[in-house]
Amino acid sequence: MPELKNCKRCKKIFMHAVGPQLCDLCKQKEEEDFEKVRKFLRDYPGATIQEVSRATEVSAQLIYRFLRDGRIEVAADSPIALLCENCGVRITSGRFCVNCSKKLANEMMATGKSLRDSMNQRRSSIGDEKARGLRYLDEYRRDKSR
Repeated sequence: MPELKNCKRCKKIFMHAVGPQLCDLCKQKEEEDFEKVRKFLRDYPGATIQEVSRATEVSAQLIYRFLRDGRIEVAADSPIALLCENCGVRITSGRFCVNCSKKLANEMMATGKSLRDSMNQRRSSIGDEKARGLRYLDEYRRDKSR
């Protein structure tokens, strides 16, 4: 559900639903910055973050975020060290290495399954059809107190 937020970049108030906490103008500016970085890297592959930042006038912090978001990647022979947030192994883009990504995905799937199982068990133990799904709480509380 959309809510009022302040843009992280310009501090203006805007309606935020999902994604980065940026207003439309700042999102557009960020996309323009990404295009500058992308074009520069296409012409000068293997450039350092500082070189890219100086040439494109895009902050090094934003370039690092593009790396973390997986929008650009570090060349295999690059001196730039991007490390997995979980195990510390060197990666080319994103936040986690392949092994940790798989492990996290499996853990999330297992957690979802156990949550579903516990909800199904709870539903079957209640046995009351009225108790399933959405309900109006005042009526539910009144019924319980009788």
